[in-house]
This record gives sequence, C-alpha cells and structure tokens, in this order.
Amino acid sequence: MSTKLDQLYSLRKNFTIIGLTGRTGSGCSELAEILSTDFDKISNIRKAEDLDESVFQKKYQIVQKYTQKNWKNYKVIEYKKVLLLLLLPLLKKNSKNKHLFDYYRFYFKEETDHSKISEIKGLLEKLIIDNNELVDEIIELGDLTTVRLKKKLEKLNNIFWGIKFNKLSDEVNLLLKNNGIIERIMLLHHTANNFRKSGRPFQTYKSDPKYIYTIAKVINRIIKSTKQESKNEQCHIVIDSLKNSLEINFFKERFSAFYLIAVKNDARKSDLIKSYGKIDTKIVDRLLEIDDLEYKCTDYQKGIFYTPDVQNCIQIADYHVNNNILQSGIDKKEESVKNNFSFFSKEEQLMKLQALIQQPGIITPDPTERIMQIAYTAKLNSGCISRQVGAVVTDNEYSTKAIGWNDVPKGAIPCSVRNVKDIATDKSFGFTKFELGEGLKETEQINTDQADNLLDNESKKFNQFVKKNFNETTLPESELGGRNCPYCFKTAYNAFSGEKNQVHTRSLHAEENAMMQISKSGGQGLRDGFLFTTASPCELCAKKAYQLGVRTIYYIDPYPGISRNHILKSNEKTDPEMVLFSGAVGKAYHKLYEPFLSQKDELALLTNFKLETPKNIEVKSLKALLKDKFKDKKDLNDRLEKILENDLDAFDNFIKVLEKGLN
Repeated sequence: MSTKLDQLYSLRKNFTIIGLTGRTGSGCSELAEILSTDFDKISNIRKAEDLDESVFQKKYQIVQKYTQKNWKNYKVIEYKKVLLLLLLPLLKKNSKNKHLFDYYRFYFKEETDHSKISEIKGLLEKLIIDNNELVDEIIELGDLTTVRLKKKLEKLNNIFWGIKFNKLSDEVNLLLKNNGIIERIMLLHHTANNFRKSGRPFQTYKSDPKYIYTIAKVINRIIKSTKQESKNEQCHIVIDSLKNSLEINFFKERFSAFYLIAVKNDARKSDLIKSYGKIDTKIVDRLLEIDDLEYKCTDYQKGIFYTPDVQNCIQIADYHVNNNILQSGIDKKEESVKNNFSFFSKEEQLMKLQALIQQPGIITPDPTERIMQIAYTAKLNSGCISRQVGAVVTDNEYSTKAIGWNDVPKGAIPCSVRNVKDIATDKSFGFTKFELGEGLKETEQINTDQADNLLDNESKKFNQFVKKNFNETTLPESELGGRNCPYCFKTAYNAFSGEKNQVHTRSLHAEENAMMQISKSGGQGLRDGFLFTTASPCELCAKKAYQLGVRTIYYIDPYPGISRNHILKSNEKTDPEMVLFSGAVGKAYHKLYEPFLSQKDELALLTNFKLETPKNIEVKSLKALLKDKFKDKKDLNDRLEKILENDLDAFDNFIKVLEKGLN
C-alpha cells in the first residue's frame, strides 16, 4: 500500500537487518520463522476488540492496523549454513577430509562411538560428490569475505538462496544430527571459533585478531548480494543467530538499519525436550552445559575474543523479546502487573517491532520501556571497568524515585579514572591505605602512628603483588595506545589471596545504590514499588529489595547465583515478582520512538487536509470589525448590514462595493 510519504520512510521500509541472539533453547529460530511468514498466517495475535478498553488497547489497535497493511517478510540467513558455505570448498580440496575427522575424533573421543566416524565420513563424502557442480561454483567465487564484483555477487546470491545449496545444507545437518546431537553442536561451535580465530575451520594453534570477522564478512557479502538482487527495493534480512559480541558490533557499525533482538525464555529445558522429541534428558543437560560455556564471558574477559559471549550479546541488544508466554496465558485475562500494557506473545512483540521500525513513533513507549531506558542511560555513569549496570526504583505508578549505578561510594575515586602504574611510582591520590601498603593492623586502627611494627603485613604484601604484576614491563605504554591503565581491585585481591570472593568489590551495586539514594536525603517508602535493573539483583541486593517491600523487579539479564530461587522465593504472599524485560532500550529506543514528523504534519501531507473556518463565522467577524469602525455612522452601518445579510454571498457583495468605490 503506497502513500505520499513512502519516499520519506523508504530507508526504513525497504531495507532492514535483524540479528537474533539468545541462549540455547531461547527460541531464536522460532522468531526467524515468524519474521519470514505472511502476517495473516501468524497465530497468537489477539484482536484489539477483545482487549479491555484502555490506552493500551488503543495503542495495540494502532499497531495491529498498521502492521496488517505493512508487514514485511524477512529472508533468514542461518549461521550454520554460512559455516557450511565456508566449509564445502575446504572439504572438497581435502578429499580425504583428514583434518575434519582427526578433529572430530579428538574432540569427541569421550562422547562418540568411533565406528560412527567412518560412517559419517563416507556419507559426507558421498554428499559432496553428489553436489560436485555446486561445490565447484562456490570454489569459483574465491575468497567469500571479499566478493564484490556484480557478477560474483549475483552468483553468490543464487547459490546461497538456491534450492541445491539449501537441500545440501539440510542433508548435512540431518546427517550430523542423526549421528549425535551434542557432536553436531560442538562441531559447529569449534568450527565457528576457529574461523574467528585463524580463518581456518580446523586450525587451532594459530590465533590472529584479523580473522575475528571472517564469518561476519561472509554474511555481509550475502546481504550485499541479496540487496543487489532486490534492485535496492525490498530487502529484509534476519540472521539466526549471533553469539559473539564483536560480530554484532561489526553489523552495528556497518548498518544503521541493523537491530539486535535478544530472545529470552525461562522454560528453556522443557522447550528443548519438546523440540528434540523423545531424547535422553542427559543430552538436554549436556546442551545446557555447553550453553553455560557460551553464555559466560570467562574467555572473553581473558582476551579470548573469538569465543561466544552470549551474556555480552544480550546486554547490547536493541530490543528484548520474552518467549515464555503460552497460548493459555494469552486467552485468559492476566492479573500480573507485567501484562497490564504488554504486547504479550512473541508474535505480538514482533508485530510491535515491525511497526516501530517502519513508522518510528507510531506509538509511545510503555512505562517499563521508559524506566528501563533511564536505567540504561544511568549505567553509563558507572566507573566500574568490568561491567556497567544501571538501576531505577519507582513507586507503583512508575514515578521515578531514585536512580543508581555500580560505582564507588561518593568521595572515593572510581576505578576507571585511576591508573595502576601510579602505585608503582608511589602516587597516592585515589588509592586506599591498604593498596598503598600502609594499612594498619586490625588491632591498631585507632592508633594514628605509622610505625612499621603497626603496619598490616597483608597490606604490604598486596602492594608488592600489585607492583610486580602491574608495571611498565607487563603493561607497556607502547601497547596501550594512549589509553589509561586502571585495574580491578576485586580481581587482583582474589588472585593475591587465592579466593573467589565477590565481597571485595570497591563499588556499590547499582540496585543497592538506587535504593540507598532515597534514604540519603530524607527518604520515602518503596512498599509495592518497582525495581528496574539492566542486569538482575544479586543475593544481597535481592534481600534489600525484599525488605523494602518492592513488589516487582524488572530485569534484563538473569543473575547466575541463587538470588531468584532462594532469596526471592521465600513466601508466595510476599515474594516480589520477577519480570523479564521486553521492549526497546539503548540507541534503538530513540530510533524506534522518535518520529520523523509530527503526526499532525504527516496527516496534512498525506491527505492535503486543511481545516477552514465556516463562512458564517468569517462573515460575523467581518461585520463586527466594520461595525466597530463605523459605530457613529448608523446609516452606513445599516447599508453594510444589508450587503452582508446573506452569509453565502456576503463576501462577493462586499468586494463589488470595494471595486465600485475604487473605480
């Protein structure tokens, strides 16, 4: 359906890339399938007239009406198919597939029956022989990361979206799946890691940062080829799925039309069991163990950037979708606070997203999005060098009472502006007595003397530990490129003491900081209020929120500890409700909710509508003006009254009199 404003919104309507991210079993593939389906075939979307009359019902109606006429079907780029596209030429060139099966045998020696390896080898070789022409076409393209010529892009488009390649991809996927679900997933996991690490699928000994975008560059070439084939008219792509934050930043930096959706699901295990059918629950448990490895950022924090870091991916998402809503929950009237103004199912959440992408500001943000955006903005104030978190506490009407972020207490120096090398040069500003090796023994805290025999031995040893590990030799200025060189006290102290203790952090947590800000200058009650956090509360912050009577906690990223199942599950009558946040946040909040034009101006441009004052009102105004000017001339007033007595031709009569007078 075309309108006069299509050109204005053409960049939004004609080209969009959506990246999906989330943990195993969260439902990324389900969302990709929905985005690729015609709108009238999508289920789990309520009718606006079935909702209670409210402001939300009006918003829902606006979004639904718009999306029915403007829904876009997305083409799905599956990450595993891109890996296969890269693998096929290498598998053919190495006809015996020695690298693949040595690799397969090594990594799966504890999980795979070795007799299966020969079987897989034979079946895979047969598939490659049967598709020899297709593989040769891929080889002819050369380096897939640098395909730029128009003819080659056209060929790449025809191969990737063609029937032959997709049939082969499905056959390879089924072959690997039938010979071990875990083995298949681990093979894809390690192959992707190695491409990002060395540019080769089975080369593990070499690591070079220049290969980190190998797979992302190939996806970029596929997008370019698809856009070229569409003649730059309608091109909508969804990538299923991205699990490395650097790859995500690659697309964010290249495409203003890129949106990252984080898919979250609290029922992942049960959903995995359903999706895989009758399989041993031990396999599902193993899948979730692998997922834990991909989710945590342990390797990433060590500088191993080619591995998955799903937690970071979720943190930088533009739009969050909650995928644990069942149809039974949609059909009944929900009392939960999270459903008061909620696009409920994943289908409804995608309906809202499509409307906002194409028509920014078509509706205003809901209260939870508004407050989470404040928390998201607040986190940028954090001086923590490990992770920035923001939090907001509100009353039960979503009126903001306080904001907070993880940072040191007021008056202390944030970690991000300290330079650890200053300790080595004995520059004391910003560092504590303990860090400087001047901490007193516990029994001497009231003594102001600084005699050597009163100094704490642990403090002196820690100072020596820091100087030994953080200095010009280990952290040369030539490698820093002009950057500041802070250090994390908690990490250093845990390494020094051989412990893993979260208590030693210098910073307050964002949630406790927000709650404490209220009491700082007088205080207000928070009973039945809401807590918003860009992460989720730890055990200590959860206890504080519970004690203050917080009714609902909105969070983005689940805390890995036991706060949710232990602290917040004590008494059904008083337990705070934990709600996974859904909606837009960060830069996308502004991209999706800032309109190009005011609605009033848009309507005027679309319809040429102009509101005019009725004739009788204009005549009445003219009469009043003339009577005021000729109030002392009754005869003239009477004649004017006669001329203007008929509203329909009053102005014509008046103009005739003027013309006669002028002549």
